[in-house]
Amino acid sequence: MKTASTLTRRLCLLLLCAALLAPAALAELVPYDPPFPDVPADHPCAQAAEALFGLGIFTGDENGNFNPDSTISRAEAAAVVCRLLELDADAAPDQVFTDVPAAHWAAGYVAAAADAGFLNGYGDGRFGPSSPVTYEQLVKMLLAAWGYTEQAEAAGGYPGGYEAVAETLGVTADQADRSAPALRSTAAILMYRLLQCSPAVPDSDV
Repeated sequence: MKTASTLTRRLCLLLLCAALLAPAALAELVPYDPPFPDVPADHPCAQAAEALFGLGIFTGDENGNFNPDSTISRAEAAAVVCRLLELDADAAPDQVFTDVPAAHWAAGYVAAAADAGFLNGYGDGRFGPSSPVTYEQLVKMLLAAWGYTEQAEAAGGYPGGYEAVAETLGVTADQADRSAPALRSTAAILMYRLLQCSPAVPDSDV
């Protein structure tokens, strides 16, 4: 797991991106040039998508699109959270779950996330890489990655305790059915807001 100083550096980078994207500073100077052609300036996730693209956390598809209304898979969620924490996917074990072979594009990300402790499988050896990640699963993954597992478990555990802590931190997004698959736009908003919170980890490796 990354140290607090590394996570804090990510926070500083995000705040810098937010400052650079501030409408008051640039709206009249530079026209909006979105990194993703399918995310216009007035889209709810526009600022989040642009900032996370700048940090190398989210990338587009083969056409450069973000696909904000598509669901995000469990493998994709593992990948973006690993990039968020700058985990070394290449150094991860070859295979942790039976349905994520070493040849799978996200094998390193999934293994690194599992090794870091913020990602779990189904309990039968499978991970379900192609299955969509639900809103509440994504919230748990993000809070665990940011060091808030203890607080969330004390607040009632999964899923209510994690959602309660997320609400306190301001790490929420509009989605009526929390057990439904999360959209890529929702994931971007949650991660963007998470990056504006101080990580709850000590000054040593955890």
